[in-house]
Amino acid sequence: MTNVTAGNIAKQKIEFITILDSVKAANMNAVFFQVRPETDAFYNSAYEPWSAHLGGVRGTNPGYDPLAFTIDESHKRGIELHAWLNPYRFETSAKKYAGAVCDNKALQPGWILDYTIYNVDGSKKTDGITILDPGNPGVRKLIKNVVGDLLSKYDLDGVIFDDYFYAYAGTSTTLDSYSQGLYKPAGMTLSNWRRDNVNKMVADVYDTIQAVKPQVIFGVSPFGIWTTQTAVATARGLTLPSGITGSDMYEQIYCDPVAWLQQGKVDYISPQLYWTTTSTGQDYKKLCPWWSDVAYKFNKYFYSSMSVSSLISTYQAPSAKTAIPERVFPADLGELKLYTGNGGLPTGLTRTEQRVSQALEFADSEVGLEIDWNRTSTKNEAPGTVLYSIKNLVTNGKFTKYLRKQKFTSPALTPAVNWKTHPTLPTPTNIRLNGNLLSWSSTDSNIRFTIYAVPNDQVGVASSFTNVLNLLGVSYSNQFDLSRYTGLFATNTFAVGAMDRYGNEFTPAYVSTSLENVFSNIKYSVSNNKLFIQLDNSSTVEIYSINGVMIEKKLCKGTFEKELVHGVYLLRVNGVVNKIVI
Repeated sequence: MTNVTAGNIAKQKIEFITILDSVKAANMNAVFFQVRPETDAFYNSAYEPWSAHLGGVRGTNPGYDPLAFTIDESHKRGIELHAWLNPYRFETSAKKYAGAVCDNKALQPGWILDYTIYNVDGSKKTDGITILDPGNPGVRKLIKNVVGDLLSKYDLDGVIFDDYFYAYAGTSTTLDSYSQGLYKPAGMTLSNWRRDNVNKMVADVYDTIQAVKPQVIFGVSPFGIWTTQTAVATARGLTLPSGITGSDMYEQIYCDPVAWLQQGKVDYISPQLYWTTTSTGQDYKKLCPWWSDVAYKFNKYFYSSMSVSSLISTYQAPSAKTAIPERVFPADLGELKLYTGNGGLPTGLTRTEQRVSQALEFADSEVGLEIDWNRTSTKNEAPGTVLYSIKNLVTNGKFTKYLRKQKFTSPALTPAVNWKTHPTLPTPTNIRLNGNLLSWSSTDSNIRFTIYAVPNDQVGVASSFTNVLNLLGVSYSNQFDLSRYTGLFATNTFAVGAMDRYGNEFTPAYVSTSLENVFSNIKYSVSNNKLFIQLDNSSTVEIYSINGVMIEKKLCKGTFEKELVHGVYLLRVNGVVNKIVI
């Protein structure tokens, strides 16, 4: 937007809510939200100015905190919010922010690498980006502090770095001569030094997360080809995938994701595999299992980043009903305006999309095939899929339906980071159903909950909680709205489990069958299909079938008893409702 007004703030909020509703409609469980595109901020930063992409001018307060808003709205829907940062990029076009607030090129000239070629008179001959110099320790400290500031202020689920390190255009041997002269060890090759600079930054960020908020998951999304040098791979005990050709990012942008995995400084890797299964030289069917194997070798996760920039969706949803009732979604979810900021062209393509837009247009089935490869390639039950960019989900209701109907047919939990020290959480108590609201009690803070609808004939069967078809979703609070699932009340029993912020889940418990947990001064028991209630005071007792048909209503004091067939019932005592199993 060009200025800060109440109307424009509302538009930004509606835009993000539309995105989240599309993500929820597709049964996806996490979003990566760009919070630092050009050493600026979509949040209240202690180190960097408000982004010009929000208020039109760098440093302009947008009138609200976008990150706080997006976290709150994501968590309301049980969706994880990961902060997406570009670690080094300062300007997508040199001098874009000349004279603006926090112009690091003026404030810290030794921090900036300018990839523009200038004429003698100082005008641009060839435009280029500017980045923070990875070789400067002050830059590394800034990035570390930025992440620490984010973690201390916001309830994030993860932090993800984009693939911008040294520039894709290539870095001359003299461009960073200032930092070379001060910081490059004698005898160390320039390439090794530059890779080491990036590796140290990644390690510093990971270590900061572990010190400040270790449950926050950290990942990086590098270019989809690590290296084309056989000798480099052999030195790491790896064999490169056959037939893969293309850019060598190990040398071009000094990106070494294998080192991050080997050093244990990321929780997952999400290489940008922006090619199709029919690509020549960059075959998805070869790159996907290779990356999955590398991540598994170092006991980390692999989530493939897949491009849907060239997607043309033609999916027609079948008319058959699903087992779990769905909310009614519009035929075509609200279309967002194409994003033209951040160096994008009027066509709406960002710079990353420009790099992959040469790909042939492809249909839903290609995305589905790549998802299948993710699933068949995983060796640690972490078949993640990251779709870039989100606007292709939001502006294409057919694609959203395709994912929901064909690939992401049920909600799913994000893979647990189980290699870190984590607490053992107690089972939620006092689980109760009042109307369409499921609620429970828990003494623990900073946790999440998983909600299940278990068929009545499977109640008590342990495998009920490993069947994804029974999972309804995740809650960040002590309640869950069942308005979408009223059709399950007669056939299913609801259960709630505790899940820590690392994603480790603990055994769920069913809706309370113990009246002491819900009603005060009431005791009950079940014996031989007979319900016994001890009432100290005169009380109105009502029993209903699970679908709401009244079976008994009685005003009594002392002992109440009623014989019932095996099943699930609703019991109301003095207006308070609880679900019981006989």
